Amino acid sequence: MKIESKIRIILVGFGLVVILILLRTAYWQVLSGEKLAIEADDQHFYSLDLPPIRGQIKTNDGFALVSNKETYILYANLAELKDPPKDIVSKFNPILMEFNPLLATNAAEIKDLDNSMIKKLTIPNTMWVRLASGITKIAKDKIESQKISGLGFLVQTSRDYPEASSAAHLLGFVSEGKKGQEGNFGLEGFYQEELKGRPGKLLEEKDAFQRPILVGSLTKIEKIDGSELILSLDRSVQRFVEKHLQEGIATWGASGGSAIVMDPFTGNIIASASFPSFDPRNYSLFPQNSFKDPVVSELYEPGSIMKPIIMAAAINEGKLTPESTCPVCTGPRVIGEYAIHTFNNQYHPNSTMIDVLVNSDNTGMVYVGETLGFNKLYDYLQKFGFTQKTGIDLQGEQISNLRPANQWYPIDKATVTFGQGIAVNQLQMVRAISVIANGGKLVTPRLVTTIVDSLGQNKELKIKPSKEVISPLTAKVLAEMMVRVADESPEHFPKDAIPSLKKFKIAAKSGTAQIPIAGHYEQGKTIGSVVGFAPAQKPRFVVMVKLDSPTVRQWGSDTAGPVFFRIVADLLNYYNVTPTN
Repeated sequence: MKIESKIRIILVGFGLVVILILLRTAYWQVLSGEKLAIEADDQHFYSLDLPPIRGQIKTNDGFALVSNKETYILYANLAELKDPPKDIVSKFNPILMEFNPLLATNAAEIKDLDNSMIKKLTIPNTMWVRLASGITKIAKDKIESQKISGLGFLVQTSRDYPEASSAAHLLGFVSEGKKGQEGNFGLEGFYQEELKGRPGKLLEEKDAFQRPILVGSLTKIEKIDGSELILSLDRSVQRFVEKHLQEGIATWGASGGSAIVMDPFTGNIIASASFPSFDPRNYSLFPQNSFKDPVVSELYEPGSIMKPIIMAAAINEGKLTPESTCPVCTGPRVIGEYAIHTFNNQYHPNSTMIDVLVNSDNTGMVYVGETLGFNKLYDYLQKFGFTQKTGIDLQGEQISNLRPANQWYPIDKATVTFGQGIAVNQLQMVRAISVIANGGKLVTPRLVTTIVDSLGQNKELKIKPSKEVISPLTAKVLAEMMVRVADESPEHFPKDAIPSLKKFKIAAKSGTAQIPIAGHYEQGKTIGSVVGFAPAQKPRFVVMVKLDSPTVRQWGSDTAGPVFFRIVADLLNYYNVTPTN
């Protein structure tokens, strides 16, 4: 081989080695630089997290539904411990258990807790160890009285609930996770990043033998506290809504229930309550299924409260008017092998569309759906928001996707007109009825109106643009029809039982839905609901009440109706609304 070839091979080989070195250097410096820097800091510094204060959650008048109380973190400086770990643990662990009995409830759990603490106090190459958090002032003082060398405390905050379990499903709760306080469910979960803040650090330099350097640097990185949330929720309204709902559940022997009050123009949630509830201070005592907000997380068949929506679609398309008559409302409608009846087996030949709503006539609604046409009906279900999440700023919203239009059987097309065979969440229904209340637009519900950061800077959250679903004229016509339902319905709406309501026009519709289970409907169990708005001419709010499995009476008008009208009466009085002609 010629000398030139050998030199060329050597140069090429050298060049490849240089390239590999450069690539490896780039990998360490660029791709792994941050990781190596963290590892280097771990080798040169002890660190102790300084927890931030989690942001408060306040109602629209500035009252804190969720605030913070001062508690403490117990930590150990392992270099300063003078007694054996077992002796140290035997002094402070009984105090921790005295003030938090849930830590250990039997001998085996106590032993496990002791062993866990001893293990923490014997971790090699470590200076500071976090032992426990959420410690009260009384427990702190009692541990300090033991005068245990090497133990210390850091101030932290734990969640406090001045209104106890009020609005618990909306709020969610906070647990202690590996990265500090973690929001779960509701607003705590949805706004975790805004609420949590950023922890600080205390860094102390150590030598190659993992010992603190007495003249080394001691660095403190300041924490950034979390932002607070200002809600659209009105505390007074929340109180009387919860009161009336609880009374209704007890009166009618229901297994539970929910109620919502919303501004139909902005989507602002004024109140929202669900029972059974839970205590966010002691969430660990409740089963997992207690935490989901039924208003957004539970799907159900709405029943007859769907009828104004289908009627609005037909009138908006010019297929019918309020005075149009039903030529097939003379008896049960037969669809294939199925027969569709009215709720009371009474029939009204030549009913107008007003009569169909007032009588809550299933056979008349099948006619409305047939006149509108299924393709248009399917289109309006989407326009009214039944194929999408409402956009509410809460964790856990569930929706049921509509089957493709070509997969609907004739009986499905018929029953959907009176709210059967379609699953929705309660807030979807409130949002849909708000379209009628506000003049035809689909709004986005919301709870948080303002976010205030740790420096006190306000960030106003803009109301999301709305979409027109029906014309203002159609919305006005449907509102008048729903007023006739509230005034004339044979379902015994209890409006007149409340004297203060007699001068007001209130738009409302009740529904009694069967409960589907394992391919059939559960015998003898129903979901009763009423939805509507007031005053009908210039609506201030939309209200919906839903009672689950009432046992005394099964009809929505009889059970949810009284709760609905009591809430409406209190709202009109609270907002000092005067009757208009």
